[in-house]
Amino acid sequence: MGLTSALFTGLTGLKVNEFNMDVIGNNIANVNTIAYKASTATFQTQFSRNFTFGSSPSGSFGGTNPMQVGTGTTTGAVTRDFSVGSPETTGQASDVAIQGEGLFVLRQSDGSTVYSRDGSFQFNSENYMVSSDGSFVMGYGVDTNFNVLDGT
Repeated sequence: MGLTSALFTGLTGLKVNEFNMDVIGNNIANVNTIAYKASTATFQTQFSRNFTFGSSPSGSFGGTNPMQVGTGTTTGAVTRDFSVGSPETTGQASDVAIQGEGLFVLRQSDGSTVYSRDGSFQFNSENYMVSSDGSFVMGYGVDTNFNVLDGT
């Protein structure tokens, strides 16, 4: 491994650590955001170089592992924590919470669909349930026996 590839490997490590600090900073910035828990960054090898290939086991020999060295890293994914938290009573009859990994479906004024874990809703002047930014809460109508009413 030459000097250039050693520097490249070190720089990719610095870059993913910078990204990880961004994710941690986002977690700190959202500590008081309703329904936000945390995000976690995961990383993966960007390139790997094989020096020797592995061999399969034989009758008297257990085989060998390949000899590899990584030559850099990259961001694999940012994963959000959707684990169940403890619901809190707010005193608002229109506030709801999700138990599990679901999301609320909201329709914005431009017709686009967004998803949220924030269940602090209110009713607008036309008696539609809306989020704090005015997006409509989507769902199904139910009767008094909690059966879903098709088309509502």
